[in-house]
Amino acid sequence: MNQEFSDQVKGILFGQAIGDALGFGTEGMRKVEIKDFYPEGLTRYDQVLLRFDKFKAMGWVQGDWTDDTDQMLCILDSLVGLGHFNVRDIARRLHHWAISDGMGIGWSTYAIIHDPTFLLDPQKAALNYWHAQNCASAPNGGVMRTAVLGIWQYKAPEVVKHNAAEACRITHADPRYIGSAIAVSLAISALLQGETDIKQVVDIAQVAVSHFHPELDHWFDLASQPNVERLTLDPDSEKGMGYTLRTLAAGFWALQHAQSYQEGILAIIHEGGDADTNAAVAGALLGARFGYKNLPPQWIQGLVYHEQLMNKSNQLLACLT
Repeated sequence: MNQEFSDQVKGILFGQAIGDALGFGTEGMRKVEIKDFYPEGLTRYDQVLLRFDKFKAMGWVQGDWTDDTDQMLCILDSLVGLGHFNVRDIARRLHHWAISDGMGIGWSTYAIIHDPTFLLDPQKAALNYWHAQNCASAPNGGVMRTAVLGIWQYKAPEVVKHNAAEACRITHADPRYIGSAIAVSLAISALLQGETDIKQVVDIAQVAVSHFHPELDHWFDLASQPNVERLTLDPDSEKGMGYTLRTLAAGFWALQHAQSYQEGILAIIHEGGDADTNAAVAGALLGARFGYKNLPPQWIQGLVYHEQLMNKSNQLLACLT
């Protein structure tokens, strides 16, 4: 297998996990609070303040990722275990994770996975929940776990698009979720196919999803502008810090404007808000662009489960040969 391709795949998986683990340190914080808590900036796992007693009680430690990466790994394990994409198997794995661990799970994902009908028809359970919320709810639980589907069958963009949409629909029915998941997956697919023109990568993603919802073009436009503050990532933002299109924009902003993986992740996490999810998505995209070899070694080694993640990366790569 091409060494550069392997490096990109590992970059995507580790890029997400690192962004998730480091971003946890500023999750839910406003920029002014981040400056108070981290006057010299947050750059190491051992700086992450254990502010969340419920996570400490569940065994969370510095250098651990959150539900964003756990759910992505549920999809990866399903792909590796079956050798093909299967909605019901992914749903089963998500359900098992939610009831056996579920650390950091979002409220909407929790409600849907714990619906008595979920294992029978997960996408219907998600659709019913969305209708019960008056079709207004659009958190980012679908886009945060989709990166691995940009890797699987990456040479077939229509398959990538289909898989990303179907995996998203397991818990999230809103077209804004689905468009977000597809856009990230397609961008990763394009990068893995060797596209080096980042504007072209973004255009591929945007053209493919613009029809899902009128707001998508607006957030792609914000992501194209140099000032990250235009994304209003902090917790006081309209529609909430976990809005799926805000997370989408954070990822594509980093992809377009960061000159390195480290620069992009630090910019995103210091904006606060849903920093772990924003940085997980940004980290996957940046990992595809810059590769595993360009991730800071201390961030790789500092991950509590970096050896397990490397094993899973190798298992996935073996399936792609």
